[in-house]
Amino acid sequence: MHGLGASGEGLTATLLSTFVGERRAQATYPDIMGCEVSCEVVATGWPFVFVRDYTGMSVVNSADITEVIFAGDKLDWAPFAADVVLWSAGFLLLIWALRRGLRAPMR
Repeated sequence: MHGLGASGEGLTATLLSTFVGERRAQATYPDIMGCEVSCEVVATGWPFVFVRDYTGMSVVNSADITEVIFAGDKLDWAPFAADVVLWSAGFLLLIWALRRGLRAPMR
């Protein structure tokens, strides 16, 4: 692991997780008729949902990180940050386990 280290891989894995499967989530958009109080939208991100379809602004019934950048889907910062931390911790644990395994004496 070179460059940004586990945090870079964690960020990359978090962003890529938006392209793997879509789920449904509740959203409140005061400026969208029918979503003023709450409505169900497509959402993605794993393990925590952090991208939600912003109806009327992006491709309907789809959500991923590119739509946040180009089309107006909504990014929820708290679950996004939690996903980056979890993915980074997972990569750190993997690196630790691999290094420990390589240092173990051969029998």
